[in-house]
Amino acid sequence: MTEAIQETVSNGVQVVLLNRPDKKNAITVDMYQAMSDVLHQAELRDEVKVTIVAGAGPDFSAGNDINDFVEIARSPEKMASVMSFLQALTSYKKPLIGCVEGWAVGVGATMMLHCDMVFAAKNTQFVFPFVQLGLVPEAASSFLLPKIVGHQRAFEMLMFGEPINAETAYQLGMVNHLCEPSESLELANLYATKLCQLPTEAVLLSKDLLKCRAMDDIQMALMREGRIFKDRLVSDEAQQQFYKFLKKES
Repeated sequence: MTEAIQETVSNGVQVVLLNRPDKKNAITVDMYQAMSDVLHQAELRDEVKVTIVAGAGPDFSAGNDINDFVEIARSPEKMASVMSFLQALTSYKKPLIGCVEGWAVGVGATMMLHCDMVFAAKNTQFVFPFVQLGLVPEAASSFLLPKIVGHQRAFEMLMFGEPINAETAYQLGMVNHLCEPSESLELANLYATKLCQLPTEAVLLSKDLLKCRAMDDIQMALMREGRIFKDRLVSDEAQQQFYKFLKKES
């Protein structure tokens, strides 16, 4: 476990908190591995009935840490931690609730596509910036996003990477409920508690029935994206975009 990922469990509800607010909860390789470990362990713990994923501070996540992208390009074996998390996320058997505020960028946005419920503050902005970085969609978003919003809208969102506000995301079916800023975790906990009060096996079986038909397609998309994404990290296009981004940030 890294300090940048914190976990609490209370009355059946596990909260996994991205805890790097000074960097807008940008996700590093170590954080991916920690989240993967937390999810794998939670599936084995009877005291965990529901998992909530949230972010510390005003933003859920700025997505992948660009410096880590550069490191992964130099040491491709580090991609294993990323894929380990994505596998754990896509196959997680217990109810998974997303709780977002502020910016939800890149994997911070695609992660929500795997949640069973998503609660978003009205100031939330979802961004899918992969093409702008010379990359391709990840986390099976090339399959899940058009499944939720339709091909044409998904194409525009993935190609241009323009922010999608919470109200639009709600209208498109990406979000269950909206709330005021700083209230999303409270609302998520309310619904998580309701889920904990339902018969446990019935909940798990019902989630499986809802997701089983798409699971093969999700895994195929995840693997196909992963292969191409790994190649794109070392491409001239991506390296140029990383350089521009890091130069702007410095």
